[in-house]
Amino acid sequence: MTYTYKEHRKKLLEDKAVREEYEKLLPEYELAKSIIEQRLKKKMTQEEVARKTGMPQSTIARIEGLTHGLPKLSTLKKIADALDARLVVKLQPKRS
Repeated sequence: MTYTYKEHRKKLLEDKAVREEYEKLLPEYELAKSIIEQRLKKKMTQEEVARKTGMPQSTIARIEGLTHGLPKLSTLKKIADALDARLVVKLQPKRS
């Protein structure tokens, strides 16, 4: 049987353990997604962002690919500035 991505994800998230791990990683995924979306919206390459931040392109790639752990707030600020974006960090109540 063939599943679409959404169908497969929905089925996997029925498992409580999988859902808990997914929710743990969601903030990191959303962060990376927002960086990529803003970069593409600005029609910039990773190399261009790297040049404007003074970081290596490989660092931008690792941040976008979630392969380097969470970046420091100062790093996120540099990326936001390079993308002419505002960095917003906030805590929200958990859903019940």
